[in-house]
Amino acid sequence: MLRINFWSGLAVTALATALLVWVIPTHGGGGFSFGLPPQLVATIGAWIMLISAVTLVMVSIAQKVRSREPLLQGVDLSGIWHQTWPFLYVLLFICLAIYLPLTWIAPLLIGGLLFILGERRWLVYLLCTLTPTAGLYILTVYLMRIGVV
Repeated sequence: MLRINFWSGLAVTALATALLVWVIPTHGGGGFSFGLPPQLVATIGAWIMLISAVTLVMVSIAQKVRSREPLLQGVDLSGIWHQTWPFLYVLLFICLAIYLPLTWIAPLLIGGLLFILGERRWLVYLLCTLTPTAGLYILTVYLMRIGVV
């Protein structure tokens, strides 16, 4: 567990640093309600992430030194793959959403995840894939047409 805390702390530290140095100053949006400066909330969130991640790394290093465990051990690639594939799966569908309507992609995304997670009942597939898609279709076609959304 200490090694997982160490590596996840380093990853979040890198992400928070990238947010503070590049993403928020470059792509930080315009105004926010309640009269707050445009990038204040994002900057506060990134600083909280950075402080928490650095604290996690320091605590994990202290625990590793106390337990006389080697600080850097071999990385378990199967563990990294197990934690990474859901993000890559969703990223694939985000890329597909650029070219195809979301009402076509949503059933494939949901159905694919159900299949990967081991579901084999066709009724569950129908309910879980068609219900959100029908709601999205109603929202985008009918409510936007009359100006509600």
